[in-house]
Amino acid sequence: MPAVRWSGVQQASGQVCLADMSPKIPFMDAENIHQVFDWLWTSGQLSERDIASLTDLGIDAVINLAPPTSSNALSGEAEFVTRQGITYIHIPVAWEQPELHRLTQFFSTLKALEKRNVWVHCAKNMRVSVFIYLYRRLCRLESEEESVHPMQELWVPNQTWQTFIRNALSMHSSPTLKFLHQPESS
Repeated sequence: MPAVRWSGVQQASGQVCLADMSPKIPFMDAENIHQVFDWLWTSGQLSERDIASLTDLGIDAVINLAPPTSSNALSGEAEFVTRQGITYIHIPVAWEQPELHRLTQFFSTLKALEKRNVWVHCAKNMRVSVFIYLYRRLCRLESEEESVHPMQELWVPNQTWQTFIRNALSMHSSPTLKFLHQPESS
């Protein structure tokens, strides 16, 4: 099944209205919002107002891949999220030096959150888009064509991230990843 991209309407205020969703969807401050599956959404940094709306969207867990030192990091994000009754997981991924153990941690986290609605974000949805691409290729065993969403809409990974992708794809036969294969439908 092809991935669905929210068609957002950029407002003068900079907020994005998620036009393809139900009328209850609020305006969002986060940039680069994508719905990958019916249970998985991605974006850039969430604002406090965005976080307050996540329960209305049925979100059960938030995974943040941005380090706390990111220029647009939200101070107190974990508290804002957990105060909404939403699980918060922080897997900080360094922009200049992404590490494969963080990817494996991310895969394990998504496996543990199976059958729950998850929102994954980083600063601009670039780190996340690579992690989602690799999740789709290595865990869900999707084709290249299916897996590139939302990465291809956001950016062409730089040399650092291309190397990271190559290294991750080369470990596809690793016994560590065997338990993560999820050929289920979205």
